[in-house]
Amino acid sequence: MATMSEYAQRLSSSLIEHAYQRFCGIEIVEQRPGHCKTRFMVTENIDNLSHTLHGGVIYSMLDVTSMLATIPALEDGEYAITSSFSCSVMSATPLNTMVEMEADIVRNGRNMLFSHCEAYKLKEDGSRTLIASAQLTKFKRRQDV
Repeated sequence: MATMSEYAQRLSSSLIEHAYQRFCGIEIVEQRPGHCKTRFMVTENIDNLSHTLHGGVIYSMLDVTSMLATIPALEDGEYAITSSFSCSVMSATPLNTMVEMEADIVRNGRNMLFSHCEAYKLKEDGSRTLIASAQLTKFKRRQDV
């Protein structure tokens, strides 16, 4: 398994420990260059009036998971900013349901990076149901973070 640089570890830690991510309860299950799996529980903090996962949380956590797949693939001193995000939500996710997200880099170019991220609701028997799918484009740049 590929190891992450100290820079990537620091950026990943800063991202996952950000106040919004902590509020949503997202945690890293697996992370390596070009791939990340995260999960979180649907709680009253992040539901909507129908007591299902709020769409804005789905979108933002897909973006966070994509970024966590991206960070280990960046060069030290490089950062990436989402420039395009397209998402389809396919199913509501009720309160007290565990959500798992997986992101993979599809292409890592000189200035742009393309990723695909999916969200699943986990069932008690361990099976997963796809609830959302996103395509993301990130612009790479040099930046002190």
